[in-house]
Amino acid sequence: MGVGWVVRISLRGRRTRAWITAVGVEPPQGVGLSEITRISGHGPPSAIVELASWASERWVGPRPRFLRTATAPRNISRVEPRAATSPAGGVEHPLIGEALRHRLSIVRTPPSVSDTEIVRTALTRGRGLILLPSVDRARALKRDLIRAGSEIAMYPDDWALSAGGVSTVGARSAAWAPVGDLDVVVVVDEHDEAYQEESAPTWNARDVAIRRAHTAGVPCVLTSPVPSLDALHTARLVVPSRSDERRGWPVLEVIDRRRDDPRAGQWCSPRLARIVTSDRKVACVINRKGRARILFCDGCGELATDDHGRPLAQEGEDLVSPVDGSRRPVVCEHCGSTRFRRSRIGVSGVVTELEALAGRPVVEITADTETVPPADLYVGTEALLHRLHPSDGIQTVVFLDLDQELLAPRYRAGEETMALVARAARLVGPRENGGRVAVQTRLPRHPVIDALLHADPGRFVAGELRLRTELALPPAVALAMISGAAAPEFVSRLGSPPGVTVMGPDEGRWLVKAPDHHTLSAALTGVKRPPGRLRIAVDPLRA
Repeated sequence: MGVGWVVRISLRGRRTRAWITAVGVEPPQGVGLSEITRISGHGPPSAIVELASWASERWVGPRPRFLRTATAPRNISRVEPRAATSPAGGVEHPLIGEALRHRLSIVRTPPSVSDTEIVRTALTRGRGLILLPSVDRARALKRDLIRAGSEIAMYPDDWALSAGGVSTVGARSAAWAPVGDLDVVVVVDEHDEAYQEESAPTWNARDVAIRRAHTAGVPCVLTSPVPSLDALHTARLVVPSRSDERRGWPVLEVIDRRRDDPRAGQWCSPRLARIVTSDRKVACVINRKGRARILFCDGCGELATDDHGRPLAQEGEDLVSPVDGSRRPVVCEHCGSTRFRRSRIGVSGVVTELEALAGRPVVEITADTETVPPADLYVGTEALLHRLHPSDGIQTVVFLDLDQELLAPRYRAGEETMALVARAARLVGPRENGGRVAVQTRLPRHPVIDALLHADPGRFVAGELRLRTELALPPAVALAMISGAAAPEFVSRLGSPPGVTVMGPDEGRWLVKAPDHHTLSAALTGVKRPPGRLRIAVDPLRA
């Protein structure tokens, strides 16, 4: 028994689970020692206990939250050491091979590259920890690797195998898998928001994996068709040739709605009508995130945006920026018209209209959909892209209103849109197999659309990084969001530490900025938490 073991102790008259985090420690003066009432079994190894301490500071949360994630769902009484096995045969992926020669790299892989192709190359190095955005993809990868001759553990189901030294795959929680003596760490689709815990502490599995690899002194390979700016800020970028990358993406068709009569239907263009009445299998995505008021000119159809491309709202005789509150007259900068219309696309009625237009059955898919029946035409929220699979034979994905994604009032709106289209690209497959993604938009010159149109995510990155730096937004700075009933008292106690900027309140939330995560963590952890509900979200996704 030693550091990391799970035990039971008596605390205030109750037996509770605890972890041994240190041995041979002298108790503080005036503190008495109590006996351990029971030894439950193996827990996270000492390296993971240290990792939990680091994460507790990085994301300003209690260490037991991380230790619970790193602990087996049932008591483990015995762990048998295992030798690492590598997949037999196969062709090495050249970009992954290049990335393995460096400590931290991000490989820009086209959406058509398979998880198995990436991971089989990485596991030629030996024992690995492999993270994927979903449990389904992790299980599918495990099956493929076992067929190739590898012994693979699935976290947390195979916790004991992982602790014994078997290469381990899993989703977000697998970042805390107990596998030791690592030779390589891989995070597939590092941009995916599924890697970030929604409840506080809002830790990100990608960053935990990077820390593990750094501590172990082994290569960490991140992959993504649309690398996040956070990863690009710290990792070495490896890119395919332009011809290879372009072949790995589907055809992107931009349906420019500025040419449509603004008084026509709000969701269906003539081109869309032709797509849904074709004999192709089509999935239509309707943006249902909020009820954002997006204004477009009644004369020319151009959207009302500020100098940074962010949407403006109309208040009386002014167009107002929701970001900084700046105002300007209600005049279209393109044609001089003073009349604007609100675009409010929603799911209500679209299914019925689409069915009548297409002349064939339409299946609706939302987050509440449990089973998806086979069909040739689907419509739904972005949950549709999670429920359908490449094996369903979808040939075309249409985004009915991409502008609500591009103009969402969040600083990461561009990245989120890139990720959404990349998911659709994986669903329909590459252009050589007939894959096609169509987007309806009134912003055909938007940097995100330009990058996707050329199958070159790098075209979006430089300008976005420059904008983030000018606006002092991540990854140029570290950011935290403070909310909850106790937030006003917490912010009052925080004050104005050197190098830290506090903004707010805005709808009961405060944003705290610092030049780096160390400064941010030191400022937040140095405040005594007041009683009451308090949420501290470091690196918030929806700021």
